[in-house]
Amino acid sequence: MPFDGFTINAICHELDQQLKDARIDKIYQPERDEIVMSVRTPTEGTVRLLLSANARWARIHLSSERRPNPTSPPSFCMLLRKYLEGGKIKEVRQAGFERIVHLTIEALDEFRDWKPRQLVIELMGKHSNIILVNPENGTIIDAIKRYGSEVSSYREVFPGREYLIPPDQGKVNPLTLDLEQFASGMWGGTAPTLSQSLFNLCSGVSPYAARELCQQAQLDPNMPVEQCGEYEFQILLDAVLSQINKGANPPCPTFVIYKGRQVVDFTPLPPVTDSVQLFPSANQAADHFYQAKMSQLRLESMQSNLIRTIKGWMDKAQRKRFFQEGDLLKAHEKEQLKTWGELLTAYAHQLQKGDTEAHLEDFNTGQEITIELDPRLTPIGNAQKYYKAYHKSRTTIKHLQTYLEQTTAEIEYLDSVILAISQAEDLNQLDEIVEELEKGGYLKERRAKGKEKVRRPKSSPRRYLSSDGLEILVGRNNRQNDQLTLKTAHRDDLWLHTRQIPGAHVIIRLPRTLTSIDEVPQNSLEEAALLAAYYSKARQDQKVPVDYTFRSNVRKPGGAKPGMVIYDNHWTLYTNPGTERLQAILQTADKEEDLSDH
Repeated sequence: MPFDGFTINAICHELDQQLKDARIDKIYQPERDEIVMSVRTPTEGTVRLLLSANARWARIHLSSERRPNPTSPPSFCMLLRKYLEGGKIKEVRQAGFERIVHLTIEALDEFRDWKPRQLVIELMGKHSNIILVNPENGTIIDAIKRYGSEVSSYREVFPGREYLIPPDQGKVNPLTLDLEQFASGMWGGTAPTLSQSLFNLCSGVSPYAARELCQQAQLDPNMPVEQCGEYEFQILLDAVLSQINKGANPPCPTFVIYKGRQVVDFTPLPPVTDSVQLFPSANQAADHFYQAKMSQLRLESMQSNLIRTIKGWMDKAQRKRFFQEGDLLKAHEKEQLKTWGELLTAYAHQLQKGDTEAHLEDFNTGQEITIELDPRLTPIGNAQKYYKAYHKSRTTIKHLQTYLEQTTAEIEYLDSVILAISQAEDLNQLDEIVEELEKGGYLKERRAKGKEKVRRPKSSPRRYLSSDGLEILVGRNNRQNDQLTLKTAHRDDLWLHTRQIPGAHVIIRLPRTLTSIDEVPQNSLEEAALLAAYYSKARQDQKVPVDYTFRSNVRKPGGAKPGMVIYDNHWTLYTNPGTERLQAILQTADKEEDLSDH
């Protein structure tokens, strides 16, 4: 949990230093449970202070992000503007070592007298709240979340009610403990391990912080408490107080922890992992973490919605293909109409008008077959009727084959779109896919009449460097695949793609001195094939076929969907993307390279 007591301690001391006597110029409420204050500081100009009572992401920190605001401010926002705008922040203080922050503000009242106000930010999961309190009488002016006794038997949060701090969890403030009290509390607990006992005893200590503090003290977090003596408790208490003191001397360097490309946590405690980024202050780390986390969540939500929409189109196309295949099968069954016409013509002299059926020997099988006749027609008239039906079926077959090919191509295209959506790494890349889908008629245009669509910078293909020093480019979506293959690549570059599997177009930029496929470095070819397999639907497979050919052998048929090409004169190799060799080539990625002018 990012916002434990140590993080709040560090952030509050930084805010208290930076915002002392800062003027609150404007207050906004971009979300139903979030407040943003535009604050003019004496030394650092205007900054934005974010307060959130979100059940999952409750927090307080300075933010560099500009947020859109509703045209009509909510009532709580209007109330804060009335009481706090134009006021000065006098103090930012953590309540004990709890997840509660007190923002003390002096503002002019309706009589132009300076009056103290207190904004209480309770960072407690689903019980998080932002409460404006009159410190002169301890009553609530209002809260971003009101509730009564039906929610809490301990307190009511309504205007005019007395403000009560959230109920005690039975933990103690570590700042109030001496060694004897600390040891007594640790021994007297019910937790079996050292880190669990520390978590149960001290307020503001999360399970993560408890483990990290044990490791800082060079103690095993899983050590049984009964095996600990005063020495172990002394060095553990020293580690706790040292970390608190570190946060009390701003700015506090703080770590953002990553898992792969995604942020997972942030903490002022030095973590036992290499996947970290160090920020000079807790506020900067919090701002980076939450902006990255919110972007991840928006990305995942947008991916989920888009994939659901495209799967709807996919289901529709697959149903269409099912019926087309059935119609084609029925049309092929009418091949016998030609045989019936031929038999009726050959045996016309044995038949006469008025017959309802004919029993004739089949030329091909020698067996007798029965052919239904229209008694109103002559034998030749019946033969012509079957010939006509046969020729009509041939035309139908030709049309159905064309329609079936188009439907199959659409299914393959939609499959490639789902792959591109699932592998998109940021909102810019998803926006490009959305634009492609809008142009293809799969999504409605987002732009309202008379308004310009927000244009984000276009992404570039992924760029890697082979162990031979050759540049390898990988398309991120269908339109980029077209651009990469048909415009960026030279006709003598090497083109790769997974065989009959949706995936990215991959280009190896070859020196113009190469004259044959045998001169392409084998390492570069294998590494590019690994990338083609990795950025395909077969990423999890162990034996992936990858076709490769010179770019000059690749072409786009007229009317083909984005990313759809045909090729010939190719070779095939098999590769396994789940190898350490792939990880080595992925490490060469150049994320900043702009390939638009290559």
